[in-house]
Amino acid sequence: MRSRRVFRLLKGAGVTEPETGVKKVRQRSEIDDRYKWRLDHMYESDDQWRLDQTKVREMIGIIQSFQGKLAESGKILFNCLDHRDQTSILFYKLYVYAHLKLDENNRDSHYQAMSDEIAALATSFGEAGSFITPEITAISDDLLLKMKTDFPRLTLYDHHLDEIRRLRAHILSPSEEKLMALAGNVTRGPSQIFRMIDDADIKYGDITDENGEKVTLTKQRYSDFLESKDRRVRREAMETFSAAYRTYLNTLGATLSTSVYKDLYVSRARKYSSCLEASLDADNIPQATYRNLIDTVDAHLGVLHRYAALRKRILAVDELHPYDLYVPLVPDAKMKVTYDEATKLISEGLQPLGKDYVENLLKAVDSGWIDVYESEGKGSGAYSWSIYATHPYVLMNYNDTLDNMFTLSHELGHAMHSHYSKIEQPYIYSGHSIFTAEVASTTNEELLMNFMLERAKDKDQRAYLLSYYLQQIVGTFFTQVMFSQFEDQVHREVEEGRPLSADVFRQIYRKIYQKFWGPELVLDEYSDINCLRISHFYRTFYVYQYATSYSAATYIAEQLLAGNREQLERYMSFLKAGESKYPIEVLADAGV
Repeated sequence: MRSRRVFRLLKGAGVTEPETGVKKVRQRSEIDDRYKWRLDHMYESDDQWRLDQTKVREMIGIIQSFQGKLAESGKILFNCLDHRDQTSILFYKLYVYAHLKLDENNRDSHYQAMSDEIAALATSFGEAGSFITPEITAISDDLLLKMKTDFPRLTLYDHHLDEIRRLRAHILSPSEEKLMALAGNVTRGPSQIFRMIDDADIKYGDITDENGEKVTLTKQRYSDFLESKDRRVRREAMETFSAAYRTYLNTLGATLSTSVYKDLYVSRARKYSSCLEASLDADNIPQATYRNLIDTVDAHLGVLHRYAALRKRILAVDELHPYDLYVPLVPDAKMKVTYDEATKLISEGLQPLGKDYVENLLKAVDSGWIDVYESEGKGSGAYSWSIYATHPYVLMNYNDTLDNMFTLSHELGHAMHSHYSKIEQPYIYSGHSIFTAEVASTTNEELLMNFMLERAKDKDQRAYLLSYYLQQIVGTFFTQVMFSQFEDQVHREVEEGRPLSADVFRQIYRKIYQKFWGPELVLDEYSDINCLRISHFYRTFYVYQYATSYSAATYIAEQLLAGNREQLERYMSFLKAGESKYPIEVLADAGV
């Protein structure tokens, strides 16, 4: 899959509805077009989308004409792989367009239907090409070498073919692979159900803000309220937000449980010993990398416990609760950063990456790559979605905060990574593993933070930035490892034959949550509901890569800021490498 979406959560805003006095979320039509992405770069109309959908169906049919013939010659094998790739380029153009249109308003039934159509087409595509991998694994090493000698263009696929053959023990027969492909709509079900609940159906209600005004709560505003100096507002926001998920408690528990069982099904069908092994093996990541991360953080939780004690002391509270974990420790220096200011600061802060990088980043800002502001029904959080047929797209829910600015720099890091990989690599290698993708995004944040600290106007602003930086370390490193431990434990539960439910999820999460934050944190009754609202848990063993990438990005940024010219060259080569090597090899080439 060469189209990839990478995610991050952020905060958001709204406008006041004069008739009710309640601060409501804007309609999309109220936002200036220059702050919206240009999906017409893919298709100027849905009718054009339909024409390409018909074309892709025809191309999928041609793939099947290669079945049973791949070992006949290098030319036939090359033609099959090339046609599959050309089909994939056009398919993912269709796929991304439908999903981005849906994310403009997840309540739009028209684009819900289009997304369902393309999901069904994905299953047909997977089914049609399901014979390719088994047939390649059946080719002997000697014959494959001869095929490359006879048809040198096949060497384009050297790494791809090596990757397939590395996974030979986990590739099934053609008929079994076809069954796995046919299960695509079923295995995608849990994440799709969660998305509809989380982005379309759930309503969070209203709370009273610091000024006594009624405000409609959203995911974006929720994070902002957790930074309020008014403890009553923080507590009310967390209680109201959690209550919304409690309404769907059993449904969310069943949805996440089904997702975990899906992972178990796939891992056992492909003859892996565990869900973790199956997930890591896709990128050739040793399990020791994951285990070492977990064990190392466990051994140093005292650092987080001391941070909790520091928060309690500075905030001067009798008990530290989860709603106290996000308020800035230097609140009076809180910074407001508009979107236009943010793009200027980001472009200045990323100067260590060179003129070409910054020029391309500004092109992304000015050329319709980014959908900036929150609106009614819009997809939550933030992500970058790469697409080979045009350019990457970035979804934001920008709300004029420092956190939003850093999130924007993060997502633009993903977009630039995709941009450079696309320029340098053929389609088959133009993507990138999450293991490397998060390095490209987090390096941007590290460079931007250094820039902001250097230009801080006074001691209070610098203290605020350092407080924010510390909070980012907690969120990007410790919290993601906490999530990883939860993920690991729930998968072990099903592997050992124990059932899952909303209550089981909450019990496991609560225990890990308390372990990480230590005795100073007093958990509330609803604190463990958080485990049922994390979209990343539907992307198996995704979140640990935030922590590994943070460590790598910190090192790279330090080298770049020291003026290490060789490091800059290695880093730019890293951005251009795509999936031409295994992720750990690509990182090693970057100097990590």
